[in-house]
Amino acid sequence: MKQHVSKLILGIELLAALLILGAVFLWAPVCTALLTLQNGSMVHMKCFYTGQVSVLLALILLAAAIAAFLSKTDHHKIQWVIILIGIMLIANTTESVIGIGICKKAEMACNTTAFWIKAGGALAVVGGLLDIFANKTKTHKLTL
Repeated sequence: MKQHVSKLILGIELLAALLILGAVFLWAPVCTALLTLQNGSMVHMKCFYTGQVSVLLALILLAAAIAAFLSKTDHHKIQWVIILIGIMLIANTTESVIGIGICKKAEMACNTTAFWIKAGGALAVVGGLLDIFANKTKTHKLTL
C-alpha cells in the first residue's frame, strides 16, 4: 500500500513540475515588455528572469521526481531535494535574499505566473513531506 501512495505522490510532484512549465510557456507567460534604461539600452524586466529560473528549477524538479520514481531504495533522500526545490520556487517569486521577484504592479501578467509557480512549489513541498512521513518505518528515539 505504501508503494501505491508513494507512486501517487511522485505523480503529484511530476504534475507540479509540468504545472510550472505550462504556466511559464502556455497559459500564464511572463510579460515580454522591455525596460528602457537611462542610457537608452533595453533590458528584460526581473519577471523575465524569474520565469527563466523557474523553468530551470521545474526541469530539475521533473528530473528529481523521475529519479525518485525509478529509485528502489533511496527515493526518500530525493524527496528532500524535491522539498528544497519547492521552497526555492516559492522564494524565487518573492524579493527575498534568494529570490528575484516580480513586478510590483498588480495588473502585470507576471503576477499570474507567480501564482502558478508558487502553487507548483507548494505542491512539491507538500508532496515531498507527505512521501517522507508516509514511508517512515520506525521512530528514532533519542536516548541519553
